[in-house]
Amino acid sequence: MSNFAIRFLNSEEEPITQETVDKLVCEIRGNYCRSALLALDEYGEEDFLSVDIENDWAALAFNTYGDDEEAHMYMPVNSEYGTSKEDAPVNISGQTPVLKRNALNDLNLVAECVLHFAKTGELYPKLKWEEVE
Repeated sequence: MSNFAIRFLNSEEEPITQETVDKLVCEIRGNYCRSALLALDEYGEEDFLSVDIENDWAALAFNTYGDDEEAHMYMPVNSEYGTSKEDAPVNISGQTPVLKRNALNDLNLVAECVLHFAKTGELYPKLKWEEVE
């Protein structure tokens, strides 16, 4: 029995162990990770948290399906840039721009978000998350 809520980590071949989760968290903290995908289903297709890191900034996006069977995406609110309309120097999947308002510029915080999601399947509670289009 796994101590983690996630059932998918980056690929179907990557096992979900304390060692692999710790390695990912360490790589994020050290800015050695460019992207990660953690999912609550075994195929990485349903509820998942994606992480993209560029230029010491991270875009975290939680994708889920609501009761209405529509896709919804939630991103954190960066309190430093809460009203900013400026793009951050990071994109989702290398192509979709993210506002500084919804990107994090603290890789330790990003690592905490990833670790919390891996363990609980829930969004990091010390950040405000909002639905974005």
